[in-house]
Amino acid sequence: MAGIFKFFKKDETIQIPQIIINKSKTRNGLEFYIQRENKGDFLQFPLQLSILEIKQQKSIESLEALEELWYEEFLEVSVEGYLLSYNKFYELPVEIKSILQIPSVVELDLSVSHVGAIGTSNFKFILEKDYKNWINIQNTSSQIGPWITLADGTEFLMNKNQYEFEQLLSQAPDPRDRNQIFPFVAKVRKEAKVRNIPLNTYLEKQEYLFVDQLELDVNYEEREITLQPKYKQSNLEIDDTVLDYMSNNTAAYYADSIGKKYFVSQEIHNEANQLSQLPPIRGEQIPKFVENPEAFLPEINSIDMSIFSERVKSLGIQVYRAQPYVHASEQERGWFDLNIGFTAVDENGESQHHFSDLEMETLINRARDNGEEFIEWNGNWLKIPENVDGFLEASERVKEQFDVKKGLEISNLPYILEIYENINHLEFNQPLLEVQKTIDDLGVIKPETPPQLTATLKPFQTEGYVWMKLLHFRRLGGLLADDMGLGKTVQVISFLTYLYQSNQLTPVLIVAPKTLIDNWQKELEKFAPSLLSSFYIHRGSNRLKNPEVIKQYGITITTYQTLVKDQFVFGQIDWNAEICDEAQAIKNPSTSASKVLKAMKSRFRIAMTGTPVENGLSELWSIMDFVQPGLLGSLSQFKQEFINQLETNHESEVEKKLISKISKVYKRRTKSEELGDQLPPKNIITKKVSMGKIQAKLYEEVISLVRNKMIDGLEAIQKLKALSSHPALINDSYLDLPAIEVPKLMETLKIIEDIEQKNEKVLIFTEYIKMQTILRNAIRDQFNINPNIINGMTNRRLDVVNWFNSKEGFDVLILSPKAAGTGLTITSANHVIHYTRWWNPAVENQATDRVYRIGQEKPVHVYYPIVSDKQKITSNGTVEEIVHKILSEKQALASNVITTSKKMNIEDEVFNFYLH
Repeated sequence: MAGIFKFFKKDETIQIPQIIINKSKTRNGLEFYIQRENKGDFLQFPLQLSILEIKQQKSIESLEALEELWYEEFLEVSVEGYLLSYNKFYELPVEIKSILQIPSVVELDLSVSHVGAIGTSNFKFILEKDYKNWINIQNTSSQIGPWITLADGTEFLMNKNQYEFEQLLSQAPDPRDRNQIFPFVAKVRKEAKVRNIPLNTYLEKQEYLFVDQLELDVNYEEREITLQPKYKQSNLEIDDTVLDYMSNNTAAYYADSIGKKYFVSQEIHNEANQLSQLPPIRGEQIPKFVENPEAFLPEINSIDMSIFSERVKSLGIQVYRAQPYVHASEQERGWFDLNIGFTAVDENGESQHHFSDLEMETLINRARDNGEEFIEWNGNWLKIPENVDGFLEASERVKEQFDVKKGLEISNLPYILEIYENINHLEFNQPLLEVQKTIDDLGVIKPETPPQLTATLKPFQTEGYVWMKLLHFRRLGGLLADDMGLGKTVQVISFLTYLYQSNQLTPVLIVAPKTLIDNWQKELEKFAPSLLSSFYIHRGSNRLKNPEVIKQYGITITTYQTLVKDQFVFGQIDWNAEICDEAQAIKNPSTSASKVLKAMKSRFRIAMTGTPVENGLSELWSIMDFVQPGLLGSLSQFKQEFINQLETNHESEVEKKLISKISKVYKRRTKSEELGDQLPPKNIITKKVSMGKIQAKLYEEVISLVRNKMIDGLEAIQKLKALSSHPALINDSYLDLPAIEVPKLMETLKIIEDIEQKNEKVLIFTEYIKMQTILRNAIRDQFNINPNIINGMTNRRLDVVNWFNSKEGFDVLILSPKAAGTGLTITSANHVIHYTRWWNPAVENQATDRVYRIGQEKPVHVYYPIVSDKQKITSNGTVEEIVHKILSEKQALASNVITTSKKMNIEDEVFNFYLH
């Protein structure tokens, strides 16, 4: 990909010095030293070349490929220039490897032989390598890293699995060191068998067996949990009785009666010793262990924690959340009974038992007398709620002020809410949620934003700002599910300035994907710079570990992964607000991120996502369980009431019922509904183009292969889709095909030409890396600009977007749709070309929304160049025509909150329509 290039035109007869790429193989990887001809200075990325320089560079493809790798953070700065380490070779796109002349990966015929006897000073493993007709190429070829050059100049890379094994052999200890060499032989034998690499007869006969895996058995008997490390190995050579004996004695070595010798990896042995020292878990440590078993273990690398957590679950020990609730039930017009108490709730929100407030107070006092924070109940455990004392005191006040036994008038319900206002995550039922109260004197419903906010909110954003203030006042959480591009972040920032102005900001926790951390900082800089003086990004090896220090900051932001790692630090802080950005991260209630977020102590919670449902309606339940626990009942109740109903009822009816249920704490606006004339018009332009002669010929060949059952249907669909973009996508020999012979490419260039005449910018979307390069080269030749290509979302890529936005006048940016998911605002462009259709309208809409969002002031034009079947090759039209038709029909469903992405994926539909 090209970097940030300066644009100026000059006489192209001027001779520009060539940029030389010196490439050398080292033991760590490929070193690239880039310098100008006849100059020794080392050039650094981004190169910032002019178009004149680009056009005269003989090695421009290699330079752009290297710059692509630099942007994607594949290259490391080294003493000699840039290093592309060997372990990165296996992740490189085929196109990049071809340009950089990195050979293809092959599988060799390997076998392991030796010299000398094990235990003697000259013992050594030999990895014998054969390739096709070449025998023992370890003796006749040259090799650096995985890169092998045969005597005739043929080059290739060892595949990753085989190269890792060769690296293991290179780590052989001194053969005279008996404490090291015997375990090493055992390890090599084991790894060879796992990788299907044959051993010679001598090595095969050696009775050295190796253990390099560890698991942790969990037992629960007589109210005590014990942990027992267990050795295991993958190739099942070792009898279970031997493994049990070695495990029980944490032995690193064992010899049986028939001469077999068993060795344990030193790392595994050390970890097993650590684990064997763990004391039994008793008393109230049991529920703590069940909730977070990792906290009881030392730093262990070899234990698969997901499997271990499942084993802990299988013990059947339940730890319930004691959920305080206040329910009002209408008995007659205007009169309500008040029911105050606690519910024992499991992780799926399932209610197991109800306790009155007096029953719970008795159980709590008994637990506290024993110095415990969990209540043992029916062989299981209840966690004492964080704010239980405040809840019990508030309940006592309610009983003192009102005769709850006789019932309450509706006019008294707002005061009930006020009494309980300081209780976190209190469950209210519908009558209480519907109580309206005049709160003008508190400024909660005033639309005016604080002076700390420099943004001017649009009406619907002001509505969101007031909505969050009301939720915060009522101690309710909220799900802000506005469409992408409607400014969810600025709405939340406006709410944060309100907290700041009213001295309620500190401390606030924001949890977001890694790619959005810097975006939050930039948005705060732009809209609320006064908040930055107390803004802390919690990431990196030097991040704070003292909760007393962290809670002094007004706003702390971190990633989901870091939150899980540092959950005990964050769990000691009473957060005033907890904000979950891109809340799809907690769509699964059983994930660590979901559990940790829901366990945080916070007065107020906001979840933000434009896609509250991606793969199933249970995801919405999980997010709502974070926002307002209990509102949708348990997961099983939710399935029965809503999910199962989708099978028999119309989706619109189910959605209407669901939205009604969550309406008080859920806000979703679409651009079409809310912005209306606030956004400029969006024009959809479909351009039907014919196939070129070569495309038509290849298209017929693919259809013929399908009819003759020489390739399967799905493979054919993918080939036809690629072929519609350009013949070179299925045959490299057409890479230099003139654009005029590919009508779709020519039409795209005409569209860009019109955009250039208007001095405006355009984004082009295609997922094909090779097509991105073809487009860039064609645009460079015709328009004398060098468009950037964005495939990933590194910080360096964000710099490219910022540069593109800041540049005046005409420009082009080429993107993969995957790079357009989150965090990109590119409103400097007002044209979008979907060169290749993404077969999901929601994903395609997200790509368009990089441009069509708040901040866009020009009319937006969205182009779909569609290859049509004017030659009548098939009776149904081209793949692109069919995809366009189906996507158009499904476009309305894309914004439906309960339509899953699975229903949006149309590959099977295209297959059935086209080939059946």
